Amino acid sequence: MAQISYRPARVFAMQMLYAMEITSQTAGQVLPGVLESQPLQDNQKKYGMKLVDLVQEHRAELEEAIKTNSVHWELDRIARIDRIVLSIAMAELSYVPEIPMKVAITEAVQIASKFSTDGSDAFVNGILAGFMQSRGMAAPESKEK
Repeated sequence: MAQISYRPARVFAMQMLYAMEITSQTAGQVLPGVLESQPLQDNQKKYGMKLVDLVQEHRAELEEAIKTNSVHWELDRIARIDRIVLSIAMAELSYVPEIPMKVAITEAVQIASKFSTDGSDAFVNGILAGFMQSRGMAAPESKEK
């Protein structure tokens, strides 16, 4: 069986959550527009919706974790995409044990790098490192030179 990439599912989840946040619409209301912009395989769509549901279900906890781990940054000063990407990664790290921690972090950093501001990749990586440390999770090996 060929292995599928979940990056499109994570991007889909980010787009869904972003659209829901800026339009104040439900997942069902924004779904057609998001799917139109990014065709997905059924299993990618299913995983993306799982991430959307996890973020919505644990929104207060995830926002608190972002606040706690973003020293000297108010939540409303953090780029919206960064907050969404962090929420998705934290939900994966906390509630999807079959996804390796290194994969969840790498994906979040790369998605932030592509879709958010300059420096978002380092910011997201730092917040996730603090999050993992606060939860007693093993940090992936760094590639320091």
